[in-house]
Amino acid sequence: MTLMEQIEANFLEMYTMDYQFGIYDKNGMKGLVVQGFLSAENYQKIVGEAYERTDNQVSGAPQA
Repeated sequence: MTLMEQIEANFLEMYTMDYQFGIYDKNGMKGLVVQGFLSAENYQKIVGEAYERTDNQVSGAPQA
């Protein structure tokens, strides 16, 4: 496992616990995806449903 894979696995574990403990709800987890801290794939692993972007979400990616 590469260093980056280990870091991603650690964040996945951390965000999973945050969700289970109620620190983040589904909307909070979606916010992490929008901000680029969590992948849509990992959102699905944590929440148990596919991530779907809504119209009122603004991408956290810098604009050119």
